[in-house]
Amino acid sequence: MDRLGVRGKWFMVMGLIFSLMMCWSPAGLAEEAKTEAATEPEKPQWNVQTDILSQYVWRGIALSKNSVVVQPSFTGTYKGIAINVWNNFDLSEQNPYSLTRPNKKSAHWNETDLTFSYTREVFTNFTLTGGTIIYLISGANSAFNSVEIYGGADYKLPWFNFGVGVYREVNHFPGTFLQWYIHRAIDIPLIEGMNLDLMASWSAEFSNDKAAFPVFDSAGNVEDKFYRSLHAGYLGASLNIPVGKYVVVAPKIQYWYGLGGQSTGTLKALSWDGQHNHLLGGINLAVNF
Repeated sequence: MDRLGVRGKWFMVMGLIFSLMMCWSPAGLAEEAKTEAATEPEKPQWNVQTDILSQYVWRGIALSKNSVVVQPSFTGTYKGIAINVWNNFDLSEQNPYSLTRPNKKSAHWNETDLTFSYTREVFTNFTLTGGTIIYLISGANSAFNSVEIYGGADYKLPWFNFGVGVYREVNHFPGTFLQWYIHRAIDIPLIEGMNLDLMASWSAEFSNDKAAFPVFDSAGNVEDKFYRSLHAGYLGASLNIPVGKYVVVAPKIQYWYGLGGQSTGTLKALSWDGQHNHLLGGINLAVNF
């Protein structure tokens, strides 16, 4: 069923929400003051969380179809060093491009990602991050695993954060992925610690492998070209609601869309649902300690 009309309405709603990022001044900005240095030694921080979403979309590419996905993850952080384990469990996987089970509907644990990173604030409000991501993909969906190295920078302005990231695939299907974003968390005074988390991002892909990101002409035929294009845009909003001291519940909504040019045909071809725009929602459950 064609849902472009519904997506268009959601896109306008999300656009109105994001307009708050530029016009809503942060509460208490004039009273901002430096806190005293903590006297206690820094301790490791742990985060266990699960996303339950209506679809799995990775960088604008839908990697699920007509099924709910569960995405548990675990993160440990200490003195800027972080280790994260992330997983995707598809309750009714239906991959038309599967190597062994195309379009077969069944529950399938099909991806585990390992991320190792280091983050440091090099001067006030300016943070640098570097690391590597290892994508362990189900053998039914890919003959190869993937490894990326990446680096990024984030600068905190009075009303929002602005950041950029560069990701380079070094294992198979070489290419470079660029991303830039703005992010804003707006405090909601109904509950202490409650906030509306807003993010918008855009990306570009410069692939060095014609099979990984095929390029199509206007008639839908594959061209003998490398994919070098603006890629996908993203709008996301989540309402973080603290429940006690350690738990946060966050309903969320996301919208991914192609940025035109080569991206329209390529995103359609790679997405399991054959679409280049994706609207999804769900909930995040997190425990921090």
